[in-house]
Amino acid sequence: MHTEQILALILPFEKGLLPMPERAFLMRAEPSEVLTEDWRPLLVCEQSFKPAFTALTKAGYQAVERLSCAFPVGLLLLTKHKVENRANVARAWSLLEPGGVLVCCGANALGAASFEREVVRTIGIEGQLSKHSSRIFWLRRPEGESALPEGLADWLASGEPRPVDDTALVARAGCFSADHVDTGSRILAECFPAGIAGRVADLGAGWGYLGVRLLERFPEITGLDLYEAEAMALADSRTNMATAPAPERATYHWHDVTAGLPAVDPYDWIVSNPPFHEGSKADPAIGKAFITAAWKAIRRRGKFLLVANRHLPYEGELRKRFRSVELLHQAEGFKVYLSTNRHDK
Repeated sequence: MHTEQILALILPFEKGLLPMPERAFLMRAEPSEVLTEDWRPLLVCEQSFKPAFTALTKAGYQAVERLSCAFPVGLLLLTKHKVENRANVARAWSLLEPGGVLVCCGANALGAASFEREVVRTIGIEGQLSKHSSRIFWLRRPEGESALPEGLADWLASGEPRPVDDTALVARAGCFSADHVDTGSRILAECFPAGIAGRVADLGAGWGYLGVRLLERFPEITGLDLYEAEAMALADSRTNMATAPAPERATYHWHDVTAGLPAVDPYDWIVSNPPFHEGSKADPAIGKAFITAAWKAIRRRGKFLLVANRHLPYEGELRKRFRSVELLHQAEGFKVYLSTNRHDK
């Protein structure tokens, strides 16, 4: 989380434009030194991304995957996804007590000013500030108003799972590639070799595209573990896997793969299309951590299928972990590797 955005988010309270709350929620939260001891005890922090959730709990914040009760004050950090922001504003408004106030903050570079204007047109705001390369604005839920205003009701609905282009599957805004099958996953599914069977894991399963394709093609799979750090995507994967043959074979894990997998019986096969960005910057360390996690969790002669952008330096890491590394396919800027027979060390 950028320090400037947190400084901006609490600015209306620092300036005395809004009274300091006794209790508040913070959506899309991450730990920050800016949130001093005055703030930490009164915040309930919502975070559906497992690494950030874990960081919050380790830092002593009260963290929840999803908020459920009413608050007098809400704080919302806007993301780069406009549809997600709309849904979050609507849901945050619904979590306010009558007369409660919602403070929103977003980076100018992510289009916060444009989104603020959209909020003004849809429901109106009570006040606004511009500071720390961010836009800050706040709105209030009227006393005695129980129903979600019409415009916000539409926004809330926009955050529900929607059909993914050219599939019978669904995904929601804020999840990776929510409106179409990403190129890497499509190419990896096209390269599934014959004979996938036994215990299988999908590392970074997203909303379940690869899992569905695995169960459709390989009835010899006895169990499929889906590991995904974003709880919203994992929820959609449950919906999508229900459309696959024998969905009871699937098990779901809200988990940060970069921290390693929990103790499990070794897998016969592991597939993965790992993320490779931390924010806006490419970070090869994420994919390397996925490779290490797969190496530790696979049986000695197990097989690991990985797809990655061709510019990422993963082949050396694979060869360090596995005796045989084969480039199965290269197309559209991606490479698919099949690695077998893991090294013991």
